[in-house]
Parts: sequence; structure tokens; C-alpha cells
Amino acid sequence: MHVLIIFGTVEGHTRKIARNVSATVQSLGHQTTVFDAGDLGDVDLDIADAVIVCAPVHMGQYPMAITHWLTTRADRLSKVPGAFVSVSLAAASPFPEEHAEIQKLTEALFERTGWRPRMVHQAGGALRYPQYDFLKRLLMKHIAYREGGPTDVTKDHEFTNWNALAAFVEGFVADCDRPAEAGANEKSVA
Repeated sequence: MHVLIIFGTVEGHTRKIARNVSATVQSLGHQTTVFDAGDLGDVDLDIADAVIVCAPVHMGQYPMAITHWLTTRADRLSKVPGAFVSVSLAAASPFPEEHAEIQKLTEALFERTGWRPRMVHQAGGALRYPQYDFLKRLLMKHIAYREGGPTDVTKDHEFTNWNALAAFVEGFVADCDRPAEAGANEKSVA
């Protein structure tokens, strides 16, 4: 099986997640091709037996490159098994209302693009304090402090549960042989 992995990234953490997803798929004996949606021209979807899309939420939305790529290929993508990995700090939050909000944003992406993946995973993102400008660093530190998160601005803080991500990918790969049922092809896996 050949799995196409498309990612969008703002600060680089989703690229790391996409590479991890690729390594997991390869460890299961399958081939992968990884593309950055921001650098994509026309991708030959005929090479894909399955597609995994990884995208971060920043400022309440997914990157335009991902939204555009999904919208322009939704019909073709509907013909192959698909999974979506949404990356956000909210996914790692202890507050249920933040989990509900990220679910709404994810559902809005699917409605807007017309693509509905078979499985969805909400992955914790990262605080990249050293990469932020002064104002963003101050804002993110304030938010982290308010939520009981890390405030050491001298280093990055990752919140991705790598074991849960690997289990999700393994489950998706195992599920790819099972044809999607009409109207019931989406599973949400946290």
C-alpha cells in the first residue's frame, strides 16, 4: 500500500508529526510519500492507496494551503481511504470546552472543503517560544500560565502524545482494507 501524507505547518511541529506518521506507516511495511501543502503543485493522487492529511490550527483556522488543497481535490480524495490529524494546543488542554471547540473547527473544515475522512485524530501541538516574536511570546506565555501550562520561554514544549498518534496511524492502516460504508465513513479517534 502507498500512503500519501499531506501536511500544512506554521511553526514546524506539524511537519514533525507528518514525518512521524510516515515512519509509523513505513514500519508497518508500506510506502509513503510526504508533501508540504504549501509547496504542492499538482500531486498525482493515482499513486495513493490512502491519504493522511495533517494540519495545525492557528488563530482559529487551518492553513489556507490545506483548505485549498482539500477543496480542489475533494471528489478524488473521496475515492481513497482518508485520515485527518488535527494539531492544536487545545487538543492537549485539560478543559472540555476547548476540545469541543476544536471539534467544531475540524467539522467546519470538512463542511467547507467537502472532504470527509474515514478517521480523525486530535493531536496536541507545541509551544515554540524561541521562534515567537516578543508579543506572541508574551501572549502565549500568558495563555499557558492561565491554563497551567509551561512558561519557560527558553525552549520548545511539545504536547503530542506520540504513542496515541502511532496507535491512530496503525488503526487507520489496518482499517484501509475495509471499504467505507455509505454515510457512515467517519470515525473520530482522539
